[in-house]
Amino acid sequence: MEDEKPDKFAVAYGAQKLALTKVIQALVENASTSDPGIRDRIMASVEAYLATIEPKSELEQDFAERARASVAVLVRPPTS
Repeated sequence: MEDEKPDKFAVAYGAQKLALTKVIQALVENASTSDPGIRDRIMASVEAYLATIEPKSELEQDFAERARASVAVLVRPPTS
């Protein structure tokens, strides 16, 4: 996405990340009404992918932890 104005305060990435997070959360929430197991399957698919990565280094371990945390944010149920 092209910026329409200069990013004077370097917030474009954060704003885009927030927008994508909220859209994905809404889509997951909507999908979960007809498919209650979707959150678990998404997490399971991430775990299956991460299982293919041998955690030989601190970098791979850090990647796995960050991936799990990022997906958890996207699929968590909304708070009341």
